[in-house]
Amino acid sequence: MVKDLQITVENTLWIIAVLSVAVFVIYSIMAWAPRFMEAKDFIVYDVNCYYDGGKVHLFATVKNTGNMPITLIKVELTGGGSATVNINLKGGEIGALNDIEILGAGLSVGKVVGVKFTATFQDSTCKMRLIHVMLQEW
Repeated sequence: MVKDLQITVENTLWIIAVLSVAVFVIYSIMAWAPRFMEAKDFIVYDVNCYYDGGKVHLFATVKNTGNMPITLIKVELTGGGSATVNINLKGGEIGALNDIEILGAGLSVGKVVGVKFTATFQDSTCKMRLIHVMLQEW
């Protein structure tokens, strides 16, 4: 035997409450999902530094391993000196840093220096990588 379904104020309020929670959950997922899909990362490899007695000449390869474009790369030596390179690397693209000149006082051929690469992404956030390289003769 089927019970009579009675529409009461209490039942109506429960239905409205459950639907409101469902709408809130769906809206939250839709609003936050794009943020989780943005990947911002990069790798640097084939880094070579040459010293001519006054400047460091840097060569490196940068790959954007995320999906947000990289717009700027800042290169800093741990002993001082830096250079900034405007670059446009979309997700998955590879770019070359060729003969970036950085003033380097107090350095010598054969010395190991830290090279800090800071990538600035399209949304102005940054990520950094530190690589140690031996200076070679220019």
